[in-house]
Amino acid sequence: MKLSREEVEKLADLAKLKLSDEEIDLYQKQMKEVLTYVDKINELDLEKIKESLSGAEDSKLGPRPDKATLSQPEIIKQACQMEDSYMVAPNVFDN
Repeated sequence: MKLSREEVEKLADLAKLKLSDEEIDLYQKQMKEVLTYVDKINELDLEKIKESLSGAEDSKLGPRPDKATLSQPEIIKQACQMEDSYMVAPNVFDN
């Protein structure tokens, strides 16, 4: 599958990454390899394969119960910035 330099630059822009020319070349090569592999997978006949979300549905082990290692107050103490009782995170969308 072809992946142009402009497409890599557009993806980097969407991800808000500033890439050097060397990084763009490297990522273009790596993404091309991944997409080529995905094309190979898409060529497979998967009609007889049973659908599974976890891969462990037939397992007798089952899911691991969650075990919190820190209490909520301990977790909140680790926050860099708080506003009222909420942790403040940087904006991910442009205004």
